[in-house]
Amino acid sequence: MDAKVMRKHVIRRFASELQRKRFESKIANKSDPHDMSGAMDRTLSSMDAPLSGLSSALGGYGGLGSQIQSPYLQFDPLMLESGGNKSEFIFPDGGHRANRGRFELAFSQIGSSVMTGAGIGGTVGVVRGVKAVADLKESMSVRRSQLLNYITKNGAGMANTFGTIALLYSAIGVGLSFVQDSNDDINTVCAAVSTGALYGGLSQPPNNKRTEKALSMGRKLWEIRLRRSAAGAAIGVSAAVAYVLLFNKEKYLKK
Repeated sequence: MDAKVMRKHVIRRFASELQRKRFESKIANKSDPHDMSGAMDRTLSSMDAPLSGLSSALGGYGGLGSQIQSPYLQFDPLMLESGGNKSEFIFPDGGHRANRGRFELAFSQIGSSVMTGAGIGGTVGVVRGVKAVADLKESMSVRRSQLLNYITKNGAGMANTFGTIALLYSAIGVGLSFVQDSNDDINTVCAAVSTGALYGGLSQPPNNKRTEKALSMGRKLWEIRLRRSAAGAAIGVSAAVAYVLLFNKEKYLKK
């Protein structure tokens, strides 16, 4: 009989024997529930018999008993060392990054941006709503409804704006990380500039007096969008450079 087949057969026999012994020990424990020490001794003794049988059975086939080890103990002990220069994260085999990539960070960035926009928009809605409600000569329920409308409308609009910008930035950043991954700061600046230019140029210009004045002076809509795109790119590169210098002072601001 093959050694592998014999090992499976012995393990199955050991499992069935162990299950039978445990069942017998449970029946013995029910017979005298107050004798806890005796029940424990009977359980341990019943488990020793199949264990010794497994060891003797496996030891007779090429030393298979010594080869069986728990898979939970097969790890590098150096992983438990908490050194100052060692990472506290476990990465897949072949991973070369010591931190999370852009794709992993995209989810938290988009979610936090939406929540931040909702908070800022809600705050602005409270201020505007309080000013508008102060002039109303209506009942308290009408004023409360009007105030809630201001909060939800401004909060949803600002959350949508922040979420769209974060989604564009994350998508462009993830795409650039596949092109080059040696210097992530370059990807940060390029993604911020592209996001500002795209959002400023593709978004609808606000319907205000400034836009109406520009249209009345003979400017085309594409010219207004181009100016907004340039302004968005300038804001993006400023924010990206400030972010890179803030978190990489030792790398770029050497004395």
